[in-house]
Amino acid sequence: MAINHSTAGALPKKKKARKKEAKTFGQKEVDFSAIFPMPEGYEKLFLAFYFISIPYVVGLLFLFIFVAKGHFDSFLSLDIAMFMAVWAIGYEVVGSIALIVIFYKMFQFNRRLKTPVRTKERKTQSLYKVHDLS
Repeated sequence: MAINHSTAGALPKKKKARKKEAKTFGQKEVDFSAIFPMPEGYEKLFLAFYFISIPYVVGLLFLFIFVAKGHFDSFLSLDIAMFMAVWAIGYEVVGSIALIVIFYKMFQFNRRLKTPVRTKERKTQSLYKVHDLS
C-alpha cells in the first residue's frame, strides 16, 4: 500500500453535512459563522468576545447618541466606567434589533413557502369555439 506523503500528516477533512430543507422557520439551523467571522476551531472564543464587546460598543453608541445627544463633552461627563450598566443597555438594544431581524426573516420565509400550487391543469381549448346545436 503506497503512502501519499502530501496528505500523510494532514488532518482528516470534515465531511460537510447536507443541509436539510427546513419546512418551518423554527426548523432552520443557525450558523453564526455566516454572520460573524470566526476561524475554525476558535468559535467559542470568538462568540465569547462578540458576546462581551458588541453589546458594550452598542451601549456606548446609544449613550452618546440618545443620552448625550451627540455632544462629546456631555458624553465624557457621563459615568461610562460602569461596565455592566453600559453593557446591559447595549444588550437590550442588540436584543431588540435581533428580534426585529428574526421576525422579518420569519415573515420572508413564510411568504416564500406560501406560493400557490396548482393541482389541476386547465384544458387548452379556444374560448371562442362555435358549437353546432342543430
